[in-house]
Amino acid sequence: MVSSDGELQLYTPVADDDHVDATAGRRGGVPAIAIQVKTAREVDRNGLVEAKADYQVGRVREHPAFLYAVLLLPSVTIETIWLVPSPDFNRLAYRHTAGDREILEFRGDPSRDDRYSTFRIPPLETGPRLLAVIDSLAEHIPLHGLSGSGGLMLAARRPRTS
Repeated sequence: MVSSDGELQLYTPVADDDHVDATAGRRGGVPAIAIQVKTAREVDRNGLVEAKADYQVGRVREHPAFLYAVLLLPSVTIETIWLVPSPDFNRLAYRHTAGDREILEFRGDPSRDDRYSTFRIPPLETGPRLLAVIDSLAEHIPLHGLSGSGGLMLAARRPRTS
């Protein structure tokens, strides 16, 4: 919100049962995108930020209005952010199944080139980039579910809470 000059409005859903931690839209408008936030406090022993999303097999979210925010947040300051369209995230993420769960694993290096480096952005560009996504969408958050084609993942690095 800070980096959008007040143009970006964030809304928090009452429950996180559907992989949505926040919705966002332009000031004065309605929510247009849904965001799932993943955080990490530090890099792992290989120097990578790790974030996982798990779904029931065959139910992985993918839609132009659905984004992931992966944050490296070692303190109260966001250190690194990746903004990744969900089709790219779903294609690039390591995948495996555990029982009836499908797990997508993001592993990005905060400083070196890797499969996610083209999606790494300066933290203060987050607001303008989210507004650009909102403005580029032909359709906003679907009324029923968030499956289909397209989508965006925002990835950044923050304290890991789980």
